[in-house]
Amino acid sequence: MREREENDRVLFGLAALIGSIAFILIYGVSVLNPVYDDWLLGQGDLTQHYLGWCFYRRAEWTFPIGLTNNLAYPSYTSVIFTDSIPLLAVFFKILSPLLPEPFQYFGWWGILSFALQGYFSAKILREFSLGKIETLIGSIFFVVSPIVIERMFRHTALGGHWLILMAIYLFVRHRKDYQNWKKTTFYWGGIGALIAAIHLYFLPMCGAFLCGYFLCSFLRDKSIRLNRFLPGVSFAGAIVLVTYLLGGFSTRATPSADGLGECSFNLNGFFNEKGYSRFFDALPMYYESQYEGFAYLGLGVFILATIAVIFILIETIRKRGRWLQNYYAEVLSGILIAIGLILFAASPTVTWNNKLLFVLTDSSTLTNYWSIFRATGRIIWPVCYLIYIIVIVCNGKLWGTVIQKNNRMSIVPVFVLAFCCFLQLFDINKKLEGQKKWLEGNSTYISSLQDEVWELLTNQETLAHFVWVSNNFENRQILEMAKWAYDNMLTMNIFYFARGISVIEDTQYSLQHPDDTYVFVFTQEEIAEYLDCGLNFYEAGTYIVGTTFMLNHERYE
Repeated sequence: MREREENDRVLFGLAALIGSIAFILIYGVSVLNPVYDDWLLGQGDLTQHYLGWCFYRRAEWTFPIGLTNNLAYPSYTSVIFTDSIPLLAVFFKILSPLLPEPFQYFGWWGILSFALQGYFSAKILREFSLGKIETLIGSIFFVVSPIVIERMFRHTALGGHWLILMAIYLFVRHRKDYQNWKKTTFYWGGIGALIAAIHLYFLPMCGAFLCGYFLCSFLRDKSIRLNRFLPGVSFAGAIVLVTYLLGGFSTRATPSADGLGECSFNLNGFFNEKGYSRFFDALPMYYESQYEGFAYLGLGVFILATIAVIFILIETIRKRGRWLQNYYAEVLSGILIAIGLILFAASPTVTWNNKLLFVLTDSSTLTNYWSIFRATGRIIWPVCYLIYIIVIVCNGKLWGTVIQKNNRMSIVPVFVLAFCCFLQLFDINKKLEGQKKWLEGNSTYISSLQDEVWELLTNQETLAHFVWVSNNFENRQILEMAKWAYDNMLTMNIFYFARGISVIEDTQYSLQHPDDTYVFVFTQEEIAEYLDCGLNFYEAGTYIVGTTFMLNHERYE
């Protein structure tokens, strides 16, 4: 037993190494340079995450520790709402006096996530007694999963899919661990803390497997025991505590968001390649925003799924299925988890291609709470990983059934899995190459704010606050301004937040009590209603800048 555990540690380490190597092959090494930040700028959500960290780093320490008042000055907001991976933001803020300027940790988060993706996928597959080589090959499917590639440097915190795999791992180990309630309470509490410290969208994904864990305990005990619910208490308690410490309850941010249903999972999602496949075409969607439910499985998984169906049919015909007997509770719970997650992801507007099938509910109360997780399509990710596990495990079990004790044929499941892995990689290879080309160019960021007025403002030592007066802006537009403000040591009155925060009152107060510390920025379309507010106005490209002091530049009349 001890020898196997030692061998498995090496195996899991190799799977983590495969994940790290895959990351470098896909994204290159330049993103690992902590002082190279040009690749993070001008990139929408990715820029939001980076600048959120930059402003948080510069802010004074407060309690709760995740708050900063320089992104919606003078109001406080939480680093949670910039999706800057709060766990790392707080850690590196502590080390900030020792760190260079600039400093970014997003590349290292990426390689760590890929390593952990390989590590936990190997641990899951090993629980089903797969061979070592099969386990390593199987881990590649998880590491290069289209759903994690799609997220990693678009919505980086959500690239931490290893959190989902951690929850799945605890779920599949239920039979071995559930009676050790102290151990399981600690582990589930740890997952809860990580969810709050990384991204709260993982809550329903991992929480589904916790519910499955409860159901498994009930099925095995055939009774309800209070200590079996302690993992849930620690899970929920850790989420609430860490969210509080990070300031998630200490801001005016609205927890819900508009557009519930528009970002749902289209039922064609498992087959809709959206630019990832060499062999298949993209399928239509009912809403444009249903890209949030991207869940393309890949050619290799499709072939393995066919093998899995064959295996299940053979087992049914022969009335065998003894390999499931020890896991009956997990299998039943797993089926219910998958159904529940699919319903959650596809709702409340259930669609197929460009057709609306039905609307699940029109309850305003339910919709209000449901809107906390507006992008419901993301909730499909755990189902993708359950499919990976099923098809990879069934591949090994099928050939084990067919070849039985013929040792000469034991290479067959390895060969089939390796061939399907090759097809999987070949299918999505063009997309992987595109990721590498995007990041290996060592691009140089150039701000769009190049007008002479902006240059004159950089020399104004009294400036401390940047105020965007309009409530209408494009995300990329406000991020360009935020970068300029950060470079010039100014606060922002508004930022691109994951959840909305009203700044109208603070903005109007600043406008009514201006001084030399403020620079006000207006759109040309709206400037007419502010021309009598007592400021000096200057045209700066597509914007109008207002100050209490004079600039050596022609005024805007």
